[in-house]
Amino acid sequence: MTHPMPPSETESYLLDYHRRLAGVTARWFSRTPVTRGDHRFGSTYALLAAEVPSDSREHTVLDLACGDGYLLELLAHREPPRPRLLGLDMSADELAHAQARLQGAATLHQGLAQSLPFEDDSLDVVLSHLALMLMDDCEQVLSEVRRTLKPDGKLSCVVGGGFAPTGSLAVFRELMKPAIESQPRPLLSLGDKRFRSTEGLQQLFGLAFQHVDVFDLLVQDGGSPEHVWDSLAQTYDADQLSPSTREGVRKAFLSAVEPLRDSAGNISCHWSMRQVTAHAPRR
Repeated sequence: MTHPMPPSETESYLLDYHRRLAGVTARWFSRTPVTRGDHRFGSTYALLAAEVPSDSREHTVLDLACGDGYLLELLAHREPPRPRLLGLDMSADELAHAQARLQGAATLHQGLAQSLPFEDDSLDVVLSHLALMLMDDCEQVLSEVRRTLKPDGKLSCVVGGGFAPTGSLAVFRELMKPAIESQPRPLLSLGDKRFRSTEGLQQLFGLAFQHVDVFDLLVQDGGSPEHVWDSLAQTYDADQLSPSTREGVRKAFLSAVEPLRDSAGNISCHWSMRQVTAHAPRR
């Protein structure tokens, strides 16, 4: 009898994070507009949903690391014929939220992306929202996605793109540097460094896929300084700070962004992200 491997240190942290903050990604980004070149979408979720063809064929679509099911819900509300929807996540807490949201509109699985519970050549489209860049052994993950995609099937994902060089995020980044250095132990570094550059993404996805395209995204959030801080406090690095250190960063951030308020008292918060699209080789 084989026993599942215990979660890695990264997986243990992410499981705890999503137990405490289930649904957090959709709360911050489901209504935040994004631009890709000359194209504007209502959110990064809507951008990914647009990658699923709207035609007469029934497409089988997997949301990999589906979280609370927001992207699957967007797809479930399409006009018929709707895609056949699958979701996978390692977090039972996120899947409980997804089950309540979707009410049977998608088949949900608890598991790891490194060992997908799907047959070879069974999926038309795999989508993933702000998750692939966090995973252990990303080459194995991409190999599994390639295995389960049909020939010429599509993978499209949104991944982090770093901090915008100006505005409130630049303020936050500068304040975080000494805060991180002050911690008694190094913070967990999540994911593969190749996800942090266009060149790295091209190289990584090119190992398993063809026709790899990387697009820069600008996600345009904003609000009161307190609202923006609430979103920044739930980033992975800030979440790992001690409570006293995080409170010090909060106070310094709110003070530093005062000159950035507009006439309504709000500040902007522009996130840099990337979209990667790729196709499984024809066999």
